[in-house]
Amino acid sequence: MDISYKLELLKDVSADETGFERILGKLLDNILSQQRLRVKRYESDLQEFENRYGLDSATFYQRFEAGEMGDSMDYFEWAGLYELYQKAQDKIRRLE
Repeated sequence: MDISYKLELLKDVSADETGFERILGKLLDNILSQQRLRVKRYESDLQEFENRYGLDSATFYQRFEAGEMGDSMDYFEWAGLYELYQKAQDKIRRLE
């Protein structure tokens, strides 16, 4: 069953348009809450790197992408975590 079929089915079995919108709204609110929790975890993990290296994540990421930071595994982990954080922040902006 593909997604568009599932959405149409949900719309068809909902009592009315308002019910369908309410269901979708609750689903999106749930996803927004999950993304906010994810961002909090990412912020905590990013803070550990920032404290360890004395550099904020945005500055680190710019320097890392420019090839100025070296090839430490910590740096790759930090960069990946920062990218996940940015993606989660983008999802939150889109959902709000």
